[in-house]
Amino acid sequence: MISKNWEKFVTKYLINRSNLHKNKLNKKNLYIFPNSNGFKLGAFIFFSFTASIFYQNNVGLLISIILFFVYFLSIIISYQNLNNIKIDPLTTLVPQNKNVYLDYLIHSLNDRERLNLNISNNESNIKNVDLTNQKKIAFKNIFLKRGVYEIPILKLESFFPFGIIKTFGLVIFDQKLHIYPEPIKPPQDLIKNLMIVNNLDENDYEFDRIEEASPGESLSRISWRHYSIKNKLFSKKFINSENNKEILIDIDLLNKKNLEKALSNAVYLIEYYYNKKINFALKYKEFTSKYSNSLTHKNDLLKFTANV
Repeated sequence: MISKNWEKFVTKYLINRSNLHKNKLNKKNLYIFPNSNGFKLGAFIFFSFTASIFYQNNVGLLISIILFFVYFLSIIISYQNLNNIKIDPLTTLVPQNKNVYLDYLIHSLNDRERLNLNISNNESNIKNVDLTNQKKIAFKNIFLKRGVYEIPILKLESFFPFGIIKTFGLVIFDQKLHIYPEPIKPPQDLIKNLMIVNNLDENDYEFDRIEEASPGESLSRISWRHYSIKNKLFSKKFINSENNKEILIDIDLLNKKNLEKALSNAVYLIEYYYNKKINFALKYKEFTSKYSNSLTHKNDLLKFTANV
């Protein structure tokens, strides 16, 4: 019970300190503490030194002094092994309900080799990492709820070089983690209903067929060529999305009763049209994005679905 309370107190204290120095470990949020072997060795050195003085044993006194310097040297080396390290998250956008890897780039801010680092988050740990300049690491995670969250805290530890001193610290990140809905393919009829063509030449025939226009038909679907010939409104019908130059993904039309499913369908369509290199936009209530097919555009819309 005491051990758990002590751990909670230390963790809370470390989090408060690390919040002031995000993405970094330095002397202001780095801590040194002997482990169980360190306490045993420290007690042995103390009693050996005391006994050597009491019994005037020069050999015992010399051994105690040597062990004391080894102990002190272990503190310095262990501290230098973790001091001035920076970690940058490389993954800030992931889907929910999927096993994903969060990538990080760990930097040594000093020109010094770091040995036997232990790095962990709440899910897993990586042991005995050697760092010279920079190194990429990854942790497997799964996130069950969409939204914007803190990137999982990383804990770094070092018992180097003699395994008697524990140097440790927490790295809290300035960046946020966006968890967007799990992509789910919508029914084919929904995909057809979402097709909207913009900026087509009035004289081309990039549609599959025409039908008599119904009241309220979008003007972008009207075949004005046929209207000029028959003096009657006809609507262009697009069966194959390959014919579409621009697609508007309207979340409100995907599923009016279940927002989460509509968002999952929208995410699938965002990724689908991005891979097809078709310009797409996203609409939800009063919000309508621009049309584009860039990676930045796709990621911005995925972040939007995480925040809806």
